[in-house]
Amino acid sequence: MGGKLVGDGLAVSRQEYDQLIASNQGNAEILRPILGGEEVNQSFGSERARYMIDFTSHSLESAERWPDLLNIARVKVKPDRDKNKRQTYQTYWWRPGESGGAMYAALKGMKTCLVTANVTKHLSFTFQDTSLFFNQTLYVFAINCRSGFAALQSRVHEPWARLLSSSMRTDLRYAASDCFETFPFPQADPRAVIPALEDVGERLYTARAAYMIDTQQGLTQTYNQLKDPRCQEGRVVALRRLHEEMDRAVLAGYGWDDLVVPPYGTPGTDAERAAVARFEDEVIDRLFALNAQRAAEEKAASTAAGAAVGGKAKGAKRGKKAGAAGAGGDGSGSGQGELGIGYAVTTLRT
Repeated sequence: MGGKLVGDGLAVSRQEYDQLIASNQGNAEILRPILGGEEVNQSFGSERARYMIDFTSHSLESAERWPDLLNIARVKVKPDRDKNKRQTYQTYWWRPGESGGAMYAALKGMKTCLVTANVTKHLSFTFQDTSLFFNQTLYVFAINCRSGFAALQSRVHEPWARLLSSSMRTDLRYAASDCFETFPFPQADPRAVIPALEDVGERLYTARAAYMIDTQQGLTQTYNQLKDPRCQEGRVVALRRLHEEMDRAVLAGYGWDDLVVPPYGTPGTDAERAAVARFEDEVIDRLFALNAQRAAEEKAASTAAGAAVGGKAKGAKRGKKAGAAGAGGDGSGSGQGELGIGYAVTTLRT
C-alpha cells in the first residue's frame, strides 16, 4: 500500500495550496500532490484536489526554511503526534508518518506505475505519475507496460480477484497479497512485454482516458455505463468491444483461445448469467492449474540447480585432492553454481 500522513494537518486543499504558493513561491518545493483511491475512481484528469506538506527528506532545521509550512505542521500535527504511542511519529512530527520509502525505492527510475483503489465498486487500474504521494487507500505496482495493464484489467484477473478478496458492502476490497501476488500472468514476469497485449492495452487505455475527459467522468461512472446494457451510446459500445478484444488477447497469451468471451457488461438474462458463470469458472480452474504447474516447474528447476551445485562442489573437492597429490599440484580447485532468481511483483508496502 501507499504511504500514510498520520496527521490530517499535513494535507492542504487546492485553495490552500494556491494561497501558500501566492505568499511564497518557494513553498512549491515542499507541497506535493496526494493521490488516494477516491481520486483514482472519481477524477477524470490530471488536476489535483489535495496536496501535502512533504518534509520527508528534511531535518527539523532544514524544514525551518519554509516557516509557513512548518508552522502549519507545528500547530495542526504536533499536538496529536505528541500523544501517539509510536515514538518515531512523535520524534519526526513534521514528516508524514509513513513516507512509503520502500515503495518509492521500488519505483525508482520509473515515470509511471500502475495503481488501483483498495476498496472499489469496479476493479480498474490506471497509470499514475510516480512523483505523486500515493496514500494508504491505494495499491501501487511497479508495472508500467500495457501488457501488465491488459492482464490485470481483463476478465481473466477480475474473477480471480473477486474469489480471493473480501467485500465491503457491495464493493470489492482488493487484497493484493491474496489475489495479485498469487495471480499467474500470461508470462511468469508481470513486466513481460507481449506485443499483442501492448497494442490492445494501449488502444483501450487511450480510448477510455479520452472518453473520461470528454464526458468529465471518473472510472466509477465510466464503468457504471460500460456495464449497464441499457446504455447504447456509441463510444460506450466501442469501449465494450475493446474490452472484449482485450480479453481475447489475454486468453490467447495463455494459449486459451478455445474459450468464448461473453459480451462485456452486466448479464440481463438467466442464459447470459449462466454463460458468464461458466466462463469465469473455467478461467479460475485454469489459473489454479497453471499456478500448480509453475510451482512444480520451479521446484524441479530448484532441485536440479541444487543437484548441479552439489555435483560441482564434489568435483571441486576431488580436483583439490588430486591436485595436492599430483606432482607440481597447487591444491587449488573451484566450483560455482548459478543462482536462479525468480521475479514476483509484491504489494508495495511501507
